[in-house]
Amino acid sequence: MPVCILQLDPDLGDGIPAERLELARRACRAETLEVPQGEWDPEANPGATDGGYGLLVLSGLFCRRVVQGQRYGAELLGPGDLLRPWDRIDEWSSIPIDSDWLVIEAARLAVLDSDFAARCGSFPEIGVALIRRGLMRSRYLAMLFAIVAQRRIETRLTMLFWHLADRFGRIGGEWVEIPVPLTHRILSELVAARRPSVSTALTKLHDQGVLLRTPEGWKLHRDSRRPDA
Repeated sequence: MPVCILQLDPDLGDGIPAERLELARRACRAETLEVPQGEWDPEANPGATDGGYGLLVLSGLFCRRVVQGQRYGAELLGPGDLLRPWDRIDEWSSIPIDSDWLVIEAARLAVLDSDFAARCGSFPEIGVALIRRGLMRSRYLAMLFAIVAQRRIETRLTMLFWHLADRFGRIGGEWVEIPVPLTHRILSELVAARRPSVSTALTKLHDQGVLLRTPEGWKLHRDSRRPDA
């Protein structure tokens, strides 16, 4: 059953005049796609690749991994992010690469196909907001580049968790709670380090009172904002 995108993601309606907002809500409805936890093949859902803007994450958490040889690059995507996973560069890239998707938390996606784009044509504010989402994703990736350029793995991890805190965290006293259940393996891919080295660094950060593992994810101490490079 189609859902109202502006009710589930109200920020997309920023800038639409109040007198037109209800019209926009009625026009901007979309089908949804439920994606279970585990490996995900986007091309297994051919109806979700019918042009348009792409797939909008309404809930859940994804890890997109790019593989070159035995090395991984990775990014995290969550609510509000816009995906077009069928747009691939491996067919023309001079560097042999592959990519895959891991669903860390079961997700719900809105299918912003060509029909959705046509219905929303009278509300350009929504298209502008979606473009902004894509640009923000590129800036998050630039932040990851800066993180993996740090020499010490402890510094990379501290910076990564502050980056995640900005996106997903909530303040809880002296700690920032980050309800993102990342394994040591995923963390190693995000900071471009080997998993044993990441496990050792996480133990050091725990012993220093910087980072705690929780059933929901992680906690980052608020006094760790200035990691040593």
